[in-house]
This record gives sequence, C-alpha cells and structure tokens, in this order.
Amino acid sequence: MTVLRPALVLLVALLGLALRTRASVPPRRRHWSGRARSGDLLWVALGDSLTQGTGSTRPGTSWLGRCVDAAQVRTGRTVRVVNLAVYGARVDDVLALQLPAAQQLAVPLAQAHVVTLCVGSNDAGRLTPAEFRTRLEQLCDALPAGAVVGDVPEFQWGPRVAAAAELSAVVRDVVVARPHLVLAPVEHATAGTRILTELAGDFFHPNDAGHARIARAFAPAALRRMDQIS
Repeated sequence: MTVLRPALVLLVALLGLALRTRASVPPRRRHWSGRARSGDLLWVALGDSLTQGTGSTRPGTSWLGRCVDAAQVRTGRTVRVVNLAVYGARVDDVLALQLPAAQQLAVPLAQAHVVTLCVGSNDAGRLTPAEFRTRLEQLCDALPAGAVVGDVPEFQWGPRVAAAAELSAVVRDVVVARPHLVLAPVEHATAGTRILTELAGDFFHPNDAGHARIARAFAPAALRRMDQIS
C-alpha cells in the first residue's frame, strides 16, 4: 500500500497536468476569434493544435503568437490573424473544412499577406506516407504563392516516432516540388526537444520553450513575406 500511494499521487498529478493542457483549447479559440476582427495586415493560419497554441501558457507565447508579435514590431503595423487551426485536425480536415473557410474570407486567400500551414502530427500512424502525400499535394496546390508550410515536429517518444518522421519527409518533398511555397523546417527546429522542460503537461504538445522552437522555424520566411509588402 505504501508503495502504491506515491505512484497513485504521481498518476493523479500527471493526469491533472494533461487535463490542464486540454483545457487551454477553448480560451485559445476565443483569443484567435478576437484577433480575426481587425488589423492592417492579414495572416491566415491553417493546421492543428500546434497552430492553435495548445501547450503554451498564453497565446502570445505560442509559436504563432510569437511570430505575429515579431511581424508587428518589424512592420510597425497591426496584424489581423485568421487562425482556422483546430485541435486534433488532420490533413483531410484542412482540405474539407479549413481551406473552404479560408476561401470564403472577405479578402481572398491569395491576397493574404502571410499564409501558414502546419499539419501532419495527427496523421502520423494513421495515414500511410502515400496516402498523406496525395492529400497534402492537393492541399498545397491550393495554397497561394509564398505560403509557408511546416513539416512535422520531431516526436520525442511513443509508437509514432518513426511514422512522424516519414510524414515530415513527405512534407519536405511536396514543398520542394512546388517552388511557389516555402518550407518551415519544424522537424529540424524541434529535434532534441527535452521531454521534461520543453513539453506541456500532456507530454505531447510543446510548452512555451517548445513553441519558441517552432517559432524559429516559421519566423524567417514569414517575416520575409512581411518585408515584401511593408
């Protein structure tokens, strides 16, 4: 009994941390809904929970929040962010739901100053690389020139590590074959992420430090886009 009690306490604590991470999803959604209302420049973000900011302590410390803040400092102008990313989204969800929503914007997607896509983490182990490639090619062909596409983060543990790496390689192949797109090297930026200090309480999503890694992958290309129009 004395051995089981500390283990049970630890299990409950870990479960609490995981639930806390999951509970951040609705507040993030509300934050980005507010950011979609106004701004001098338009940033459209497509993807999954990484782009939504899950795991960060606040929206401003998510990878997207960091990049948007840097863009505003760089240009001296406000940025309207239409973040269509959804927790748990897969490439099929971006195709079927997010892309049509983006196309229905008052400002056409092709006229957005920055378009970013980061998807694939939830497809790892669920789609074969060939299936993922077919869907991603269709999605990337619909993105405007200059869109920034991230590959899949490096998984640090679990049964889907190899599958994530395979899909990340697919993303790079697809983007390189489309000169109108720009690759954000997310896998490279997240290589060696520390499980205890750079992941959130669910030990899957990045925490602030992990999001900073992803921001470093997206920021150079996104800021170059801003330089071209500012």
